[in-house]
Amino acid sequence: MENKKTIIGIVVVVILIITLVGISYFYYKFNTEQVKKLTEESNKLLQIDIATEQIDEEIKTKKDFATVEKSMKEYLLKMQNIYKEIDDLDTNINPDNIFVAQNVENKELEKVDAIIKEYEEKAKDLFENYKEIENEENIKKYIEEKDFSKNRDYYIELYNSVMLNESMKEEYTLLESKIEKKKDDILSKLTQMGEIEEFLEENEKYWKINDGKIQFTNVSIMTQYYELLSDLV
Repeated sequence: MENKKTIIGIVVVVILIITLVGISYFYYKFNTEQVKKLTEESNKLLQIDIATEQIDEEIKTKKDFATVEKSMKEYLLKMQNIYKEIDDLDTNINPDNIFVAQNVENKELEKVDAIIKEYEEKAKDLFENYKEIENEENIKKYIEEKDFSKNRDYYIELYNSVMLNESMKEEYTLLESKIEKKKDDILSKLTQMGEIEEFLEENEKYWKINDGKIQFTNVSIMTQYYELLSDLV
């Protein structure tokens, strides 16, 4: 009877050992595969132009690795989306959009003034948002707010090794230079829009709306107006 118990005990131990070995093997295999996939996705992110190239939002990894991958892509998408909003704003600050008939029917130009102020506020908010999101402390904070099942420090380090990599920092610098250029363009355009508005207010007796367009009754004033338009960046 004791021999039978001993044999059963040995069998149980052997089964446990085999099970642990199997679990360890599959855990090792899983981790190896996930690290490989995460590395592939990280390399893609390190090589893109954040401003212009599409970020693949599909998550290729699983479990905690997926949290890392998703966090990286989400953060870069935030940066990209802010740039796109800034670029759209730059495009929309256009006299053809602002000085249209419905906005200048009242020669006090309240609608035009409101539009310019709205653009100014939006530009200010976008530039402030980008300054906040490009901050290294906030880049780190983004992953630190995520939940992990285990080995938290390991996964945080994986994220930081990509997002704070020197190659990625170069991408941030490139994006920042593009945004600074857009900022200069936008501020210059807004200043010029204000000058055009002021010009129309000062010379309101020399123009009227005809067929949905501004029509001048003085050649000299008309010439000055179009010179202002031609000076736009």
